[in-house]
Amino acid sequence: MEHYSGRSKEKMLFASFTGLLYVLAGSIQLFFSLCTMMDPCNMSYFKSDIADLLFAPSDLIGSLILLLIGSIFIYGMLDLRNGSNEGIAYIYVGILISLLFAAVYVLVMTGNWMDSYLLNDPEIKGWDFVNDLRPAIYLGALPLCGYLIWKKEFGNMNK
Repeated sequence: MEHYSGRSKEKMLFASFTGLLYVLAGSIQLFFSLCTMMDPCNMSYFKSDIADLLFAPSDLIGSLILLLIGSIFIYGMLDLRNGSNEGIAYIYVGILISLLFAAVYVLVMTGNWMDSYLLNDPEIKGWDFVNDLRPAIYLGALPLCGYLIWKKEFGNMNK
């Protein structure tokens, strides 16, 4: 049995948990996206209930981004488990990409809110916070915690 340092175990656990959450959310969102695009069995009732519960609207590109981020975390965890310290770099890249996309979605949400508030357009007037909430936003909380915990190590990678 291999021996891992405490920090490596922490990062492997973090990467596996975060990666699985991203892959799960991306898979759910991809499923709803494909069902919306093809709608072979008229799943609109089922889709709307589950999607509303998980804040996972049909968003094909967003689902692929979530799957990519999850795979980066999982690859980093597997690399660390195999004894390669390069896995840490994958975990850091996963953290940065997830924070980047969470920030983009927050900016989109803020822009939609500002449109609703400033323009008073009847089409936009019914804007709701929940309609713009995406999985990348609430999943970004975990990578943000990881970044805050390991931010000193981010700076040391360039030295």
